[in-house]
Amino acid sequence: MAASEDELAKKQVQEAVWTWTGRIVVLAATFGFGFFGGWYLWARGFQGAPALREKVVAMDAQLLEFKNKRVDVEGQLVVIRGRLDQCQTDLAKARSAPGATP
Repeated sequence: MAASEDELAKKQVQEAVWTWTGRIVVLAATFGFGFFGGWYLWARGFQGAPALREKVVAMDAQLLEFKNKRVDVEGQLVVIRGRLDQCQTDLAKARSAPGATP
């Protein structure tokens, strides 16, 4: 009877080990396929690294264009302010000149 109890205990331990081994293998395979799928989609997907590289080039060109436009607009603003100041000084001189009409 002791031998059968030992064999039964040994069999239960083996079943528990195989059960947990199977669970661990399934869990590892699930995470492994998940990580591989994520890496594959990031590296080669429609929104992955190649698509992002193209977007970076386009955005860099767009940023450079915006910076150039800003410099142009700032230059125009300086010219317009200079002309406005000149017009205001001319107007002030005209008003202060003798014989100016109110």
